[in-house]
Formats: sequence, structure tokens, C-alpha cells
Amino acid sequence: MSQEPPKFTITREGQHFRCPDGQDLLELAEEEEFSVSGVAEHLKLTNRQLEYAVERASGLRPKELFRRHRMLLARRLVAEGFSLQVISHRLGFKHYTHFASEIKSYFDLPPRQFQKSVRALCPET
Repeated sequence: MSQEPPKFTITREGQHFRCPDGQDLLELAEEEEFSVSGVAEHLKLTNRQLEYAVERASGLRPKELFRRHRMLLARRLVAEGFSLQVISHRLGFKHYTHFASEIKSYFDLPPRQFQKSVRALCPET
């Protein structure tokens, strides 16, 4: 018995992941505050269907893909001069301590040191 091909396919275009309707998956993740279940619900998929489609397109589970994107956004916002508290709120963290732990875990630096490091690499012009 042959397996039916997946009905929902995400297409990778460089750093973008496009849903069948052309919507950027990572932009949708931002809108849904990086919630896997929120994205799945928006796309009218189960979490498992979303996971399958994301893994096929990226090699990562949705949670890890969204986490990476969120941390890259954090780095960009730090470079643009936003405060850590503003970035935390903007990226949908309910508590600053959760944001701080995520920064420490992902970049292996405490938030303030991460901020100094990024800003040293991106001096204002």
C-alpha cells in the first residue's frame, strides 16, 4: 500500500518558509506569538500536521524553527537599539525572566552581556 503524499506542504525559499497560500510561516509565527498550536490552528491543521510539514521543509520541529527565528529577531532588535524589556514584550514573552533565560540558553550569554556584545558589533553610524 503506497502512502498518500502530504496535503499541506511548506516550501522553502531561501530563509522564507511559504505556506500553500503564499503566507510566510515565520511572519505567521510572529503574529501568533510563536505558538505552535496557534499557528496550527490558524492554518486549520493539527499540531502533528504542522510538525510534519515544517520538518519536511526545514529539518526542524516548529518549536525549534520558531525559537531560532525569535532569537534572530531579538539580536536584530538589540542591534537597532531597543531595550531588553521592550524586546521581551515585542517578542511575546509574558515575563522578562523567560526572555532572559531564553537569551542565556540560546546565545550562552546573560542578556546584558549579549546586548553589549551585539552593540559592539553593530555600532551606531
